[in-house]
This record gives sequence, C-alpha cells and structure tokens, in this order.
Amino acid sequence: MSSSRVQITSEDGSVLDIEHVPQPLPIPEPKELGTLRRAMRDNPRINLSPEAIEAATGVFLDVPRLVLLATHKNGVDGLGTFYAGATALYFLEGVADAASLSTVLGNPRLSHLVNAPTSPKPTGVVDDSGQQLAQLRVDFASPAEARALVEAVAMGTLRQEGADYSDSILSNGVMTPVEAVISEAHYDDGSPTTYIAGLYDGISRAVSAGRARLHDPAANAAEMVRRVATSFGDTFNASRAARRRSYIRDAEQYNAALERDGLSMPTLRQLQARRIPLRLVVGAVISEDAAPDTLPAAIATAQSARHISVNPWRDAAQDAMTARRMVGHLLARGLISQTFATLAAEDGLTADDVNVLVADFGLERHSVCDPDGRLTPLWRALLIVHTLTRPHIFVEAKRFIRSDRGFGQVRDERYAGFLGVLIDLPWRAVKPDTTDVARRAWRNGGALTPEVFQNWTPVVGSPESVRLLADDGDHNAVTTLMVLAGTALMADAVLTRDTGSKVDDGRVPYRATPPALLSPWAATAHGRRQAQTVLETFDPTKAGGTGEGRSVQADYTYLHVDPQGRPIPDGAALQTLREGHLFEQADPDRSAKERRKLRAAQAATAGRTQSREDRNEQRRIDLLDNLGQAVSTVKNLITEAADFPNPLKEHPMGSRADWQEVRENVRALEDLLIDVRPPAEPHPGRTPDADRTQT
Repeated sequence: MSSSRVQITSEDGSVLDIEHVPQPLPIPEPKELGTLRRAMRDNPRINLSPEAIEAATGVFLDVPRLVLLATHKNGVDGLGTFYAGATALYFLEGVADAASLSTVLGNPRLSHLVNAPTSPKPTGVVDDSGQQLAQLRVDFASPAEARALVEAVAMGTLRQEGADYSDSILSNGVMTPVEAVISEAHYDDGSPTTYIAGLYDGISRAVSAGRARLHDPAANAAEMVRRVATSFGDTFNASRAARRRSYIRDAEQYNAALERDGLSMPTLRQLQARRIPLRLVVGAVISEDAAPDTLPAAIATAQSARHISVNPWRDAAQDAMTARRMVGHLLARGLISQTFATLAAEDGLTADDVNVLVADFGLERHSVCDPDGRLTPLWRALLIVHTLTRPHIFVEAKRFIRSDRGFGQVRDERYAGFLGVLIDLPWRAVKPDTTDVARRAWRNGGALTPEVFQNWTPVVGSPESVRLLADDGDHNAVTTLMVLAGTALMADAVLTRDTGSKVDDGRVPYRATPPALLSPWAATAHGRRQAQTVLETFDPTKAGGTGEGRSVQADYTYLHVDPQGRPIPDGAALQTLREGHLFEQADPDRSAKERRKLRAAQAATAGRTQSREDRNEQRRIDLLDNLGQAVSTVKNLITEAADFPNPLKEHPMGSRADWQEVRENVRALEDLLIDVRPPAEPHPGRTPDADRTQT
C-alpha cells in the first residue's frame, strides 16, 4: 500500500477519503505457481491430496512470499499453527483472490440466523495409505444442489443486520483474515468432484467484498444481493483454470485502467475488494485411530476459539460447541440413538420421536409430557443426565472432550458443565438473569452426585408419588427426585456454585459443591418434601428464583416448607426458599454448629481493633478487585472494537492519546508494584490441590 492519501467521489456523489491508495493487483507467473506447488508437495507438514494442492495454489496471489513460507528446510517452515484440542492445524496465510472462495460449508457462525438450506455435515478425507488429510468432504445429490446452498448462504448472510461490511471494505479493504479449508464436493449423480477453498470463518467479510466489488448504482439492494449470490454460484461451478483466467483478465484490465486513468470508483472497487487476506488450513496432525469427524471437529474448535475478532468466545459458548460436537461424536460411534441426539440438540422432537423415547426409557407419556404432547424440559434434562452418565457413554464422552479442548483430564464436575449447556436450552431465553449462575453451578458439579453414576432407572410419576416411593427407600426414586429438583434449583439460581463468600456473608452455613449438597439433601425426608414443592412450582416459561440477587426480577419464588411439607410462615406472609435452607435440610446439626462458630467469630472480630496486617490484607483484596474490574472493562472495549469503524464510528478507546494515557498509567502501576515486591520465600509452602481430587 502507498502512504499517499486521496479523495474520490463515489457513484452517489459522496466523497470517500482513501487513506492508503491500493497497489495494482498482483498477477502470479505460471513458474511461480509451479514453485509453490512443489514446495507444498515437499513439505512434510502439509498433508493435502494433489488435487487439493492444485486448488490451494490457485487461490493465492502473493505467490513469491508464500513459496518462502511453504518451503520446509532443516525442519523449519513458515506455516502458522493452531492447536484445536489434541489436533494441530497448520495454516498458510497470504493474500487470496476473493472471488475464488466459497460458502460450500454453510455459515457456522450465523447458521441459526441465515435462511438457507442446512449444509451437509462435512467429513474427513483419508488417502490410500489410511492417513487423514487436512481437507474436508461434503456430499451432495448434484452440482445444482451444491450451487443452491452456496448461493443461499451468501444471500442469507448479506441479509443479516450488521453483516454487510462493504462500505468499510471500499475505504480500507478487508483487514482481518478469513479462514478456509480445501473442501471437495462429491455428487451422487456421478458428476466430477469440485475442489474449492470452503470458508468456515469470515463469511460476512467475503460476501461483503463481493458486494463492494460488484456494486451497480442502477440496481436496488435486493438485486445486488442476488447478483452477489449468483457470483458465488458461478465461482463454485467454474473450474480452477477458469477461476484463474477470470482473475488474470480482471487484474490486467483494472491495473491498466489505474495506470491510464488514475483511481476511479470501478477501479477502486476491484483493487480493494478483489484481494482478501486468507488463512488456509494445509496440514493437520491427526492420530491414526482418530474418528473420521476429528478434523471437522478441530476446525469447528478453531472457528469458535479464534473468532472474527481477536477475542475468543466465552467459556459457555465454547462448552456449548463442544457439547454439540460430543453428541454428534457419540451418535457416529453408535452409543446413542438419533432420537436422543435430536433431544439433546433441542432440534424439535416429533410425536414419533417422543413415542420412541417413552418406549426406550419405559416412561409413562402422560407423566413426562405436557398437554401438547411435548417432553417437559425437566424430564428432558433428566434423560440427558441419565444417558450421558452411563459408564460406556461417559468414558467415550470424556475422551472426546479431552481431544476437542486439549484438556489433560476432565473431572466429573467439569464434565457436568458440558451437560449444563445442553440442559438449559429450553429455558435460557426466559431466565437470562440466572442462566450464567446456573452454568457455573453445573461446572461445579451440577446434579452429578455419586448416585447418578451408579445403576439406576428414572421413576415416572407425579412429584408426590415419586417422593412417596423415595420415602419408602426406593433409590431410583431418590435419584430421580434429586436430579429433577436440583436442576430446577440451579436453573433459578437458588442452588449456586461453592464459594467462600457465601459462608462469609451468612448465606450458607458451610461450604459444599452442588452435588455434595444434593446427595445428603435428597437422603433426608425434609429435603424430599422440599424437592416435591420445588417440582410443583418450577416453570420453564418464566424467570424464577429467590427474588433477590441475580433473580431479583423473579416471576415466582419457591416456598420454604417444614418436614411435613407445610409452608413456613414469615410474619403475615410465607417464607421464601433460600440456599441456606437447603443446607439446613441436608444436615441440620452441622448447619447449627457452623452458624454458632460463625457468630462467635464475628463477635470476636467486632470486639477487636483491626490490625495493620488486617488492613493491608484488605488493601490487597481491594487491589485485586479493582484490577479485575479493569481487565473486565478492557475486554468489553475489545469486544466493542470489533464493530469499529462500522457501525461504531468512534473507537472504544477514543484517540491514540487516550489509549497512551491509559497505557502509561498501567506501566506506572507496574513500576510501583516492583517497589513493593516482598522478598522471596526460601522455602515456599506446598498446599494440596483440591481440584486434583476426582469427585
């Protein structure tokens, strides 16, 4: 890019300020393409088929630079690396022809919004020697079906609010790399296989570049969207040679126009929007015994972890992605049925699906379905918990999570978190204030008590009938009651994760994780009476809770009942169930003892003058709190920065001077911390890591 700055009048008469005048489009020489092709074939870290290498070399424009990156010499090359769980992905990053990329893989990010046919599930590709390659396979009935999908995805993406970046691209070009993998489309009608770079991230940028490039002032918005979609369909149907010829023809035409006439709007559109930064998957390290869906899962992980912005997705979003892929993996291995996979994904069970589930689990339809014949959300949750904790499924599911996320181990309480993001699907939209609290409780063990991992069968019936069976010693009924009520209590943030602050402020008498509390709670008659009341009150269509804290806007609360199941008066009203009541019902003796100890400690503290050591400890706590707030604020600003300069007109950090002032304050704080650094301990103490203990 040149450092010169120009102003140019657009077709509608507005003035564009172009800070960097784009350079002419590069035209690769055939000899350079041959050199890149050989470098990719000879690189041991690039495992693509010969046809895929041809497709990859045909996409890139800055070929001399890529030859250097792809050349593997003395064990070194210039490939980028991303670890998606246990799978290492290798990328070749350069400038590509935007018109050579395809939406054949659908739009993973906006799949729930884009009104387009669902893309067939991609699978891995294995060569003749049995090695999995770094490319994907997608099966269609015919090229016409594939083209219809490609065009529908492009059209649906452009129609989404905020997904059109064409104005920004016209001024600045595409600045953030899109990500793609070589995809081979196979057809049932015997048509030749199509090899093309399939986008899995940055689709909005790619289709926006098409809109900027193909702009016609005489066409309306709907017509422009149709033209862009058609161009993606034409690209998909064209051969690799035809795509390369089309690019060279356009590059020569507009480069000549730039030299002859200077920068005009048609030339600007081509120079800014025809090239696009691309990160292309060219290699992958996959174990020989890996499942065929390992590479698609790894690419989905890369898409969710390294997103359109520099921020990774939230933990809950990554957990949800992993959980959905886990269900797909278990289905592919034959460990769960298609009906259960539909149930877990909340894809909409048909009446026949419900009949199959009722038969498989030996349930009574009228007890587990609502009047419309749909499985109730709580019973859906119980079936998910029961199925995914069966030993043979549980072991394979944890193995997949370790591979997908790169975890050294997955403890039982962490495994529960992946169930939690599946369980809350029916009510997360109506319980927004408590959903995050509930997810943290599930990541702290949720309803996965030791009894849940044992051999048990769900017991069907009304809350009262199940409670009566539990009172008679039926362990199946006890476990059923505990899972159902525990799920409801966590959904409404009555039961939350284990933290020391809950004890310090008197909300609970002692520390316990959700499963460590639920197990003894359901073992007491008082706890089972309370569980019955909880199940009779829970409403998956409304926000519930305690009416305080996160659930202050609750539409309903739970009544606190005595051992006979009668509501406990609170003056003229009735007592609302609080988390501390659950602890008292689970172990009244320990609760009373711990509360006496806490009151005694508070009384002793109140009568003692705060020492300098105590004040300094409080200052350290306040400092960490303030730093945490600062980090959270900066993360929010980074998220906002993804929308600059369009639609956000002002950068979230203000001017460069504002940013510099903040940075100088941070550096000054770092210098001050050096001044107050304590001396090194000669023999640092070692404390046992409680998290190493398996629940």
